[in-house]
Amino acid sequence: MFQLQPERPKEAELRNRSLSSGREWNNISWKLLALILVIALLAGAIGAVLSAQVFIKPGPPGPQGEEGTKGDTGEQGLQGIAGDEGPQGIPGEQGPQGIPGENGTDAILQIIQKRNDTTLNTDGFAADQWFNLSSLDSSMEIVVDIQQDSKIFAQFSSSHNLDPTELISTRIVVDHVHNSSYYLCSTGLPGSGVYAIPGHIEFLTDSLSAGAHTVSVQFLVNGAPTILGRTFTVIEMAA
Repeated sequence: MFQLQPERPKEAELRNRSLSSGREWNNISWKLLALILVIALLAGAIGAVLSAQVFIKPGPPGPQGEEGTKGDTGEQGLQGIAGDEGPQGIPGEQGPQGIPGENGTDAILQIIQKRNDTTLNTDGFAADQWFNLSSLDSSMEIVVDIQQDSKIFAQFSSSHNLDPTELISTRIVVDHVHNSSYYLCSTGLPGSGVYAIPGHIEFLTDSLSAGAHTVSVQFLVNGAPTILGRTFTVIEMAA
C-alpha cells in the first residue's frame, strides 16, 4: 500500500501564493471591466446630450400664413352678479375760496307798523261805500317819507264779528289813488248767531317819487259788523 506523504512546507507555500495571485487577478479583471462599462455609459450619455442639442436647435421661422376670416360674433353672455360696494374714498381737499361777490343793496329801507286791539263798531255807515278806517282809528293811516323810485309794500290783518246778513270788505289805498284788491268777509249762508271771520290783504306799489306818501286802510260794509284787533304794516323797499 502506498502511504500519502505529507506535503512539504515549501511546496505548500508556493501553492498558496499561486492561489492568492489568481484571486487577486480575478478581482482586478472585474474592476477593470466595471470601469470600462461606466466609461462607456458616460460617453453614450454625453454623446446623446450633444446630439440632442444639435437636433433640438430651432430652424429659421417659416413665412406667416394668411389671416383667416373673422368668425361670427357670439351671443352676449349673462350679466355677472354685481360685486360688493367698495369702501368710501378719502375725502378730497377743500377747494379754493370763491371770488367775493359785489356788495348788494338793502332791499328793505324802513318798516312802520301800527297795532290796535280795540273793537270798532261800524253802525251808522252807509252801505256799499268806501270809508277810511282812520275815521274810527287814526293809527290805520301812515305817512311814510321814501327815496326816489322806492316801492311801498303794505299789509293789513284783522278779524270781524258779523251775523249772517252782514258783510265787510277791506282794502289798502296809497295817496288816495293806488288801490289794492280787497278781502270780503261774509257767512254766505242763512243762519243765526254771530261769526268771527279773519281777513288779510297785501299791496305792493310801483316805483314812486321821493317824498311823503299816505298809506291808509278803507272798509265797506253791509249791516253793522264789528272790527276786532288789527295790525297795519308799511315797508319801504328799494327798487
